[in-house]
Amino acid sequence: MDKFLVKDLIIYSLIFGLFFGVLSIVPYIGVFMLISILLFCAPVVMIYMIMAGKLDLTTIKDSIIWGAICGFSGNITFATGASIVLVLLKIGFDYSSNYLLTTMIMNSPIWLTLVCIIFLSTLVATTNAFSGFITYYILNFVRDSYERKQLLNKEKNSFRNYME
Repeated sequence: MDKFLVKDLIIYSLIFGLFFGVLSIVPYIGVFMLISILLFCAPVVMIYMIMAGKLDLTTIKDSIIWGAICGFSGNITFATGASIVLVLLKIGFDYSSNYLLTTMIMNSPIWLTLVCIIFLSTLVATTNAFSGFITYYILNFVRDSYERKQLLNKEKNSFRNYME
């Protein structure tokens, strides 16, 4: 694997996770942000990098590994960003969108919070590895159907040229 490619993959995942972590504070949107980071972090980042021309999914193994890396790093910033914003809102404005979670974060030792974040990041890495796997198959299906369509159009045009 290319180190620069992995670095870009991690940076985009961190940005994605931080953005969704801050948005997860909004009361009714938080559940959708959690599901999005749980399932869609790897496909979104991988498709973005493919469209930018930085990534090419060539093997199943690469898609699974890159999906796990995206999920792990994205959830680290998701959980860290959400925790920091929750604590700042509680201290500054005495507001909490999730009272139980805010109380748990504020009253638990920092090592326990870090262990929970790493444990949850491992679970998210697993689900995003599967999402990366599915992304590989969907992209290959789309690519193959596009190539078949182009081949049929080429054959049809060559037949027309032959008949003229």
